[in-house]
Amino acid sequence: MKKPCLHTILFVILMSALCLPLVQHVGHVFKSRELDGYTAPIKPVKLTLNSYRDQSYQEYVQQYLQQNFGFRNSYIRTYNQFIHSLFQQSTNNNIVIGKQQELYLRQYTDVYIGKTLRDNYGTEDSARIAMKQNVEETCRIIDSLKQFGTDIIVILAPSKPLIYPEYLPEDIQKEHYPFSIQEEYAKLYEQAGVEHINFIPIFKKLKKTAPYPVYTKYGTHWAHSTIPFVADTILQKIASVKGYSMPHVVCSDSNITTRYRNSDKELESQLNLLFPLRHERIPMPIFALRGENKERKPNLLVVGDSYYTQLENTDFTKAFGEVDYWKYNETAYSSKPERIGKISLLDRYEIITGADVILMIFTDMHAYSYFFGFLKTVEQALKDGPDFNEIDREEIIQGIITRIKESPEWYEEVKKQAKEQKIGLDKCLRNNAEWVFEQEHK
Repeated sequence: MKKPCLHTILFVILMSALCLPLVQHVGHVFKSRELDGYTAPIKPVKLTLNSYRDQSYQEYVQQYLQQNFGFRNSYIRTYNQFIHSLFQQSTNNNIVIGKQQELYLRQYTDVYIGKTLRDNYGTEDSARIAMKQNVEETCRIIDSLKQFGTDIIVILAPSKPLIYPEYLPEDIQKEHYPFSIQEEYAKLYEQAGVEHINFIPIFKKLKKTAPYPVYTKYGTHWAHSTIPFVADTILQKIASVKGYSMPHVVCSDSNITTRYRNSDKELESQLNLLFPLRHERIPMPIFALRGENKERKPNLLVVGDSYYTQLENTDFTKAFGEVDYWKYNETAYSSKPERIGKISLLDRYEIITGADVILMIFTDMHAYSYFFGFLKTVEQALKDGPDFNEIDREEIIQGIITRIKESPEWYEEVKKQAKEQKIGLDKCLRNNAEWVFEQEHK
């Protein structure tokens, strides 16, 4: 039997290598680590004569293949690793690499250099006028909620550039804009008598005495090591405002480790590298509550950004009765299953007036979308009152689902969405119906 020539062997190897991505795309033979972050889904385009002529179908196919070819994730991670290792740069425009590999989120550095203020208000004077109006509206809503025994406490959470500016790149340090919207709000709250906690000066002092960083090198939220301190500070503030005792936080173990939780390495994850970065030893304290509420446990409503998520799944919530978290005032998470979902579909009046304490948590990045529109939500909920008929809303949504099923083209489109998003058909129908409902009832 004649042995194959060298060029034949090389040809077979080359063709196998070229066909391997196609095999992976079709059969998913090899497991691939998913990329962190968000990729906007591509809207499907049907092949028609018009879509072919205007090239919209060709563009769709090209985008689809770019996002779904075999070994895509591995190729991207390899390229990212190459750029990071050789040039100390990131392909993620949302991440700023500072000195000593300190990572920052660009939205926060934009606030630090004044870009966010200029984009939203133009000038400091315009910002101060808007802020004064916001605080006046806050005071009016606070007074309206007093009749229900509901108190609002504002939590001004610090951002990483404010606490660790020394590790920012030199070009960002030089552009530092001295105006701090949170510090300005803190002054206005003080003058207006709005209950609040300004964690910015607290964290600046804590940074000087704490044996470990109050922000991890690769995170953008306050480190888990500070959560017991944050939790206890908030609990005692609530006790002061409500006039009754609240439990104290007690740490049982420092739990020094190099195994970071997701929020302590979230920016590293978004770099999407092949190999993990070096992790310094940090504490992940184990803590519990000591002491009991002499009065009944207060009901808590939290409206804020992701800074609350590190408190959400800890013993902090055990100090309260009902706990509701309205993330960005859009999506509700709750200790009661019927209160989970889109806020627009919930009985907002019951939740707001049933809360003993409302915590408003935001950082300087979100200070420009003041309370995420929560003040208007309260105003509308109080206007609707307790007799607002949620059953009618559900009947309308079910009617929209029926409309979808009765429309062959629409129904087929929803089926395709369910398959692409890898969710059940009923769930996809519900999502579409809720979206249509919101558009028709804005």
